Amino acid sequence: MKEDETKRYVNIQEKYSPYKKIFHDENGYKNIVINVPAKFKVHIREYKLFPGIIAYSNVCDLIQRYTNEDPVFEYEHPEDIVIFNYLIKGQAQIGVDDDKFIPIKENDVFIHAIPTYDTSFSFYGETILLHIIVNKKEIEKHKDSYTIEYYKLLNELFSILKKEENIIFKSEYKIKDIINEMRTHQSKDEISQKVFYQIKIIEIINYLYELNVSEINNNYKTYTDAQIRVVRKIKNHLSRDIASYISLEVLANSYGINLTTLKNCFRDMYGKPLYTWYREYKFLRAKELIKNTDYPISKIANMIGYKSSSKFTKAFKKEMGVLPSSYRKNKK
Repeated sequence: MKEDETKRYVNIQEKYSPYKKIFHDENGYKNIVINVPAKFKVHIREYKLFPGIIAYSNVCDLIQRYTNEDPVFEYEHPEDIVIFNYLIKGQAQIGVDDDKFIPIKENDVFIHAIPTYDTSFSFYGETILLHIIVNKKEIEKHKDSYTIEYYKLLNELFSILKKEENIIFKSEYKIKDIINEMRTHQSKDEISQKVFYQIKIIEIINYLYELNVSEINNNYKTYTDAQIRVVRKIKNHLSRDIASYISLEVLANSYGINLTTLKNCFRDMYGKPLYTWYREYKFLRAKELIKNTDYPISKIANMIGYKSSSKFTKAFKKEMGVLPSSYRKNKK
């Protein structure tokens, strides 16, 4: 595929051109790095898989919140494309109305069937995504490159997605497994690696076709931008202060958010109830302290909010299946 054909998919905004670096890695894949000091660093690897289908792995370190009000990339012909996005790591939110957002969490899929800037979105912190861009005009132009069956499937899927406009759903293990295989697979050479990626992209596209996305229940709860920001602050607060006990009701009141909204929004942002996450986080920290320090178990218990080391020991065994002392011994 010629370079001018690639530009029909995505372009880098001119204002960010001075910050970009383009190179090809040892496997021949095009890499684009855009590093804007004190703002963000984006590293994209481009996989030209089929005529009209390109995949991008996107690793971002977002120092500031990234929104499409100031996009790095723009689409020349958005009416011709559908974008499949899979959030591997990080957080995002998609705007569906005035100050109404749907939180996007890890392993969620969101498909922009009309990727215009009317649909607002934001990303935060360290973010890893996989994008698959399907360009109908390019597929039609090179339809002889496809089998009759696959060409029909792509056209039908494109039509279905365009009717639905924007689709968000929690991926099942099948897509997660496919993408994990794509990220970890090592082929013996560039040719076999490309063929492997082609097979996996076909699997994903076939999965989306069989999924019948028009019947997906998109009854997601929406939250205001302020509510999402507050929930993120509360999570950071709890992450920093695991030694103290504070009731969620008191915490919610101190941040000016309804307790039920806090619980619902947290679950939708992080995929689990707040209490469950907090308990797991505490024991994750306990594991790190037991493994990496020589602190007495009683001190570690106090550091994660247990006044009684015996209660901590009992809780740790229930959570991890072993006593803290045994865990330390096994990790030495």
